[in-house]
Amino acid sequence: MTLLEISELRISAAGHELVKGISLGVQTGEILSIVGESGSGKSLTCLSILNLLAPNLKVTGSILFHGADGKTQLLGLDPHARSRFALKHIAYIFQEPLSALNPVQTCGKQLMENIALCGVKTRSEQLARAKKLLVDVELTNTEKVLKSYPFQLSGGQRQRVMIAMALAGEPELIIADEPTTALDVLLQDEILGLIKELCRKQGKSVLFVSHDIDAVYKFSDRIAVMYKGEIVESDRSERIIMQPSHPYTKALLECKPKPEKRGTYLSTLADTMEQRMPQRFQEQETGENVLVKVSDLSKVYRHAGKAFVALDHVSFNIRQGESLGLIGESGSGKSTISKLLVRLENRTGGDIIYDFSNGKPLTSNVQMIFQDPFSALNPSVKVEDMLQEVIAQHQPELSSAQVAAQIDELLLKVGMGPSDKLKYPSNFSGGQRQRLCIARALAARPSLLICDESTSALDLSVQAQILNLLKSLQIHEHLSILVITHSMAVAAWFCHYLVVLKNGKIVEQGEAQELINNPQDPYTKAMVGHI
Repeated sequence: MTLLEISELRISAAGHELVKGISLGVQTGEILSIVGESGSGKSLTCLSILNLLAPNLKVTGSILFHGADGKTQLLGLDPHARSRFALKHIAYIFQEPLSALNPVQTCGKQLMENIALCGVKTRSEQLARAKKLLVDVELTNTEKVLKSYPFQLSGGQRQRVMIAMALAGEPELIIADEPTTALDVLLQDEILGLIKELCRKQGKSVLFVSHDIDAVYKFSDRIAVMYKGEIVESDRSERIIMQPSHPYTKALLECKPKPEKRGTYLSTLADTMEQRMPQRFQEQETGENVLVKVSDLSKVYRHAGKAFVALDHVSFNIRQGESLGLIGESGSGKSTISKLLVRLENRTGGDIIYDFSNGKPLTSNVQMIFQDPFSALNPSVKVEDMLQEVIAQHQPELSSAQVAAQIDELLLKVGMGPSDKLKYPSNFSGGQRQRLCIARALAARPSLLICDESTSALDLSVQAQILNLLKSLQIHEHLSILVITHSMAVAAWFCHYLVVLKNGKIVEQGEAQELINNPQDPYTKAMVGHI
């Protein structure tokens, strides 16, 4: 039986059509995933169901909900009526729980407020319901979670709280908009498995949005592939993966990094759709010179008299021209290492020995590229001024003409044009902003780049472009790169050497190909199994 029926849905802004007359249905008890790049219309489609779109967007078509209370035309409801309807029938799980949850209220207060809105009157009933919901989403330490603020929980715990809030009204349909994008692969599997189990046990339907077709196919009953506002392909998930018929679907599957693609640039969407063979690259041999020697590195955080060991006697080396991958789940200590390397924090124990032998300060030799290019760039500063500031700091001897020439050269290196220097960050897409972050890092002429999850929030097609760019820059500039990632697939394709972290300790390390082919630790085996 069809629960949600979308017919000829069109969404436009200023006469430009963003969603182009799509039709799809979600069956009772079914998990349907909509897959596509940013800008394809996935989120717009889902937001239109609950009237959460911006006022300047025009929506036409039909969105029928065949629920327990009969048939309802959602596009015909005023905002207040639709809000009341949603409380009872439809729940929404957003991508980033840290921004979706109120940072100054405990998770318990927010969850109980949601339960109260759903008609549970007394505080004792609300508390009992909150505890049951937390247990349902496998958060068994309910007292601690209820008293915690969002920042005190891990990413996975916050996402489970969001799922509990979504279930508060016992909805018939759950809309999940990229809820696992920034999570590590093992945690991603846990969250997807949890949603699927709850769906099956409670007979709920799920409309799931993702840009990663590989991540959702085992989780989904059906997949609808969306491209430029249209659904280009829709079928059972196994058929979509095993026998994709549309060039765009094939391209989405091809651009994902895999170990067998080592030595070859990743296929972009344009490569696959235009049937171009990806180019091979010849990696230079890594030098014997050790640029950074990390020995017995430890970091302990203390709060309210309690100690938390973030790093426990970690040791590894980064050689000249080498790409080293730090792999592990959230909380494993990866980002803590990066902060210690650039001296944003002080180590508790151990040594970090630098041997750059070029006389430049650490800030010139080591540069970071962060995960989120939207927050990493100052929105009020033009690209030219941003790059000029970095160049002036690290090369004060250059004339104005030399600085201008270097800005143009940097933009060309990262695949952008000289005219882009006159624009602001808001004029660029996520992938372009990450290219600007790379250009800013290169402006210091570093010996070592630290890439802290710098592609994890990007579409697979954009991720392929950025990884290709970083690999090309490494080869031609003979850079050393520290790749911090929760994706074993990215590390296996990109890196020479891998270090696997769990709970602040190294569980395994070795040459990339050897470690991928013959993992020893159970945790490493689990990570390799998700490639």
